[in-house]
Amino acid sequence: MRMWNYRKSGNDRGVSSIAVFVLYSLQRILIKMNLSLIQPLRSPALQRLLLLALILLGFGRVTWQLGAQNFWWDESLSLQRAEQPLWPLLRGELVLTDGFSDLPTIDQHPFFSFLLQGVLIRLAGEDEYVVRFPAAAAATLLAPALWALARRLTKQGALPEGAPGWAALLAAINPFYLWYGQEGRPYALWVLLAALSTYWLLRSLAHKPSRWWDWAGYAVTLFAFLCTHYLAVFLLPLHGLVIFHRLAERNLRRALMGAGAIALVGGAAALVAMWQLLRPGAGDNLARITPQVLLPDLLNAFSMGLSVDINDVWWLDLYFGGLALVAVAWGLRSWSSIRRGGWVAPFFVIIPVVVLLLINAFRPAYMNARHMALISGGFLLLVAAGLAVIGQRRGWLAGLAALPLVIGAGYSTVNYFTLPQYGKDDYAGLGQYIHKHLLPGDVLLLNPPSSWRIYRYYLPLDAVDQAIERGVHVGYYGVPLLNRSWDETFAQLENSRRGFRRIWHANAGTHPYFDLEKQLNRWLDENTIQFKRERFFSPNSIVALDLYLPGPPIHEGPPDELPIEHRVDARFGDQIQLAGYDVGEPLGPGFALPVTLYWQVSAKPEYRYKYILRLMEAQAGGEWRELGLTEREPFDGVAPTIYWDPGKTIIETSEIPPTVASLGGGRYQLTLQMYDVETLEKLPAQMPNGDGALLDDETVALPIGTP
Repeated sequence: MRMWNYRKSGNDRGVSSIAVFVLYSLQRILIKMNLSLIQPLRSPALQRLLLLALILLGFGRVTWQLGAQNFWWDESLSLQRAEQPLWPLLRGELVLTDGFSDLPTIDQHPFFSFLLQGVLIRLAGEDEYVVRFPAAAAATLLAPALWALARRLTKQGALPEGAPGWAALLAAINPFYLWYGQEGRPYALWVLLAALSTYWLLRSLAHKPSRWWDWAGYAVTLFAFLCTHYLAVFLLPLHGLVIFHRLAERNLRRALMGAGAIALVGGAAALVAMWQLLRPGAGDNLARITPQVLLPDLLNAFSMGLSVDINDVWWLDLYFGGLALVAVAWGLRSWSSIRRGGWVAPFFVIIPVVVLLLINAFRPAYMNARHMALISGGFLLLVAAGLAVIGQRRGWLAGLAALPLVIGAGYSTVNYFTLPQYGKDDYAGLGQYIHKHLLPGDVLLLNPPSSWRIYRYYLPLDAVDQAIERGVHVGYYGVPLLNRSWDETFAQLENSRRGFRRIWHANAGTHPYFDLEKQLNRWLDENTIQFKRERFFSPNSIVALDLYLPGPPIHEGPPDELPIEHRVDARFGDQIQLAGYDVGEPLGPGFALPVTLYWQVSAKPEYRYKYILRLMEAQAGGEWRELGLTEREPFDGVAPTIYWDPGKTIIETSEIPPTVASLGGGRYQLTLQMYDVETLEKLPAQMPNGDGALLDDETVALPIGTP
């Protein structure tokens, strides 16, 4: 169950106060004008206009900032499914890779939503907005779908007058549909198809004689429903009961045949679901659930959504539930109301829950509310019917009763868009950091390999591939290795330790099942030296980047024994000396310029120092233009100057931020300054001999390129 804890900010309270004031004023206007939102509007044109307004409200709400956040891991699986050729997509093939070998797997979801995404990304591209648009469209269409379903039930007396309008409003503002309408996964579409298939079934049974196009509509939506999520079979007992109830009044034999046909369809779908979900490893992320945990979780999710703390809003969840119980009591108030179908909306909710709990008695069957999203439409029908019952005598009472629901939806919506804990992982930030700091001689470990697609989406791996093709010594692969033993993984890590200058370890903790005992981190800690850890925002997992060195960056002898490209004698103060530097080529456009600095000290420094390293380009007239700058403590403070010992050469791999694709066709130089970390006082510079020149009392110039 997804629980959230947070502290409300002052800005959050201010927004809520404004919302309360506006809605209170609206309620007072409704009371004075004695308007009823739940009574049937006399003008069909006005009904359609109000429905259109709710559709536009829902669409604007769910598409606002639709592409603003990064994908999270599940969405990358949707993209991977959608990119597949048709037959692998239909089969649910997902191929995991570590860069050396592949591991074929079968997804736990059927194909329909991914088929829609596959068509769309081939037409419009693969950005976040496009991949999420089918879910956003489904969330938008829930308002007219629930309106149509409620209207059908109202016509047969199963719901009170006014329920369709309230159902459309609740669907348009529901925070649960906002959450999954902005996620490129099947759940919003699944909710929509649950409502549409039930609507087409009721419509098909309402006409005498039945019309073939109604049954065709039911067949198509039912097929799509069953092909969107395997747990769609949980709703088929309701469909069977509806068919039996409506046909038994005319012909018992036909009623039994109709219910039997649904049972056969459900049985076949259940066999497919069992075949998929009972495979080795499938369902490992499911847990056993008790009614005491399940019911509050579902009630909170379908009322206030996932962008609230259930401990703060439980009373409002109970209010939603109370309105639903009012509708249940109204629908079951008499035998005649039951015969008219007053049980349909309650059973829409109850039957799938009962089926889930029965399965749960034998094996773990629950993850969180999204896997029971199919009942959310039925729940909103009940809440809408509860408001309609309240408004049967006085319309303004229904408006007053709806006010807490609207305020609660607004509060949850504000949380969703403003509070960071309801955001998604910052893989783009990880990719930008790697783009700025990855250098030739580096190897990048991608952990876990199941996140390979999301890494490829946000990290500059295509550019790294191009660098490898040009012969640049750089690499990346997934860890731990797939289809390999840990000994083979450790052997590959040892090869990387010996063959590369630096090891970057990108770790996304969304899917940690490959290394539950943290063996990879333990090997790195025991065999390398960790020099840096960067964290990137992640509300649900860990997105981190660690830098390891194969060994201490120290040469025990003099710098003359090292293959230094540019040897200098640049001195800062009376203790620190730059003995040389190397300048390499960036991996490609947008990557940093690699610079290796060879430091020495004449005596152990007592203070910590930083340096300012600039890349300059010669201009016409003898002027120099700055292209990039790095200002840092050596080794980013992990090995500061106070730890340096005389008689040793400290080798620091540094870089200039992304500036140019390569150096060539011009004249360039580096400039270097050093200053005290505490006092910010710059050290006096000297250049007794070697390459370079003294620009002023504090700055040395280090030439690179050709004059």
